[in-house]
Amino acid sequence: MTKQIRKAKALIEGVFRGLEAPADTFHVNRYAYPHDSEQSAMRGDWVRVGDQLRDAMTRTDVKTAA
Repeated sequence: MTKQIRKAKALIEGVFRGLEAPADTFHVNRYAYPHDSEQSAMRGDWVRVGDQLRDAMTRTDVKTAA
């Protein structure tokens, strides 16, 4: 292939990639939702937060007692 043909091919491919770019922009990814409902997800979050607070308070009590 000559240099001009390669440049023309690259130009045409670039134009086509540019035309299909909006379709890539608006592609929506679907991920599995691991919870039964939003309520159970929130409940799980609060349980984890409560566990972390309980652990922090326990560590603080141990340091204070020592």
